[in-house]
Amino acid sequence: MSRLSGKNILITGASGGFGKELTKQLLKKGANLVLTDMKAPETKAEFYLENSKAVPGKILGSFAADLSNESGCEKAYKEAIKIQPKIDILVNNAGLAFGGRLLDVPMDKWKLILDVNLYAPIYLSRLFLPAMLERKYGQIVNLSSCAGITAPGELVYYSVSKFGIRALGEALDSGYRHQGIYTTNVYPFFANTNILHSQQFGTDKPKVVPSLIVDSPQMVVRAIVRGIEKRKMHVFPGFTAKFLRFLTRLSPGFLRGMERLGQKFS
Repeated sequence: MSRLSGKNILITGASGGFGKELTKQLLKKGANLVLTDMKAPETKAEFYLENSKAVPGKILGSFAADLSNESGCEKAYKEAIKIQPKIDILVNNAGLAFGGRLLDVPMDKWKLILDVNLYAPIYLSRLFLPAMLERKYGQIVNLSSCAGITAPGELVYYSVSKFGIRALGEALDSGYRHQGIYTTNVYPFFANTNILHSQQFGTDKPKVVPSLIVDSPQMVVRAIVRGIEKRKMHVFPGFTAKFLRFLTRLSPGFLRGMERLGQKFS
């Protein structure tokens, strides 16, 4: 039996590529799910399972939430505990991106990136953590990115948010693991989700990520679920994410050189 069986899990950004796959795989693990996104996600398990057989998990409920501000996060917290007062695991999955260098991305867009990708997980973690501490058990899962271990110039604000999430997770783990609160940071490479089609600024020729290096959401989420089960601090799904981690630790200068070379020929 999975360690996640019977656990109450809140997933933000549940209607996206990772969110749907997380819902599917966690249902199979026997988890009880609360789902949220900009529009209330579907609550019928069949929607996520396709042709799969009956599963032990269930969807307890869903609700719409705007996580781009503090009041929206507070409302999300209240809605979640209405559905299930005891949230065991918070999955900070909601996120967005805009491409462009520092001066290319409009202020309202880069502020939105930081609000949703970084500040929302901070607000939500602060809201759910006290009850976890009372129970002496809980887990917070943060979706960072390979852009949270190396910062491409054309993903500057996205990288800032993902480096911040990485720091948040490491600090939470350092501060609370000894009290029974586990933190798992996840660093996916490019995956086949809507984020690949994010708006790009400062260019007349939008860049396309080659399909050969794009990971599947199924593979990424399998790694996430394993990481949650094993209470791992860091999860690098797939070969490319692991290789980038290796390079950043071995030779950060090599990565920068490759990026400059790529810019010359792009």
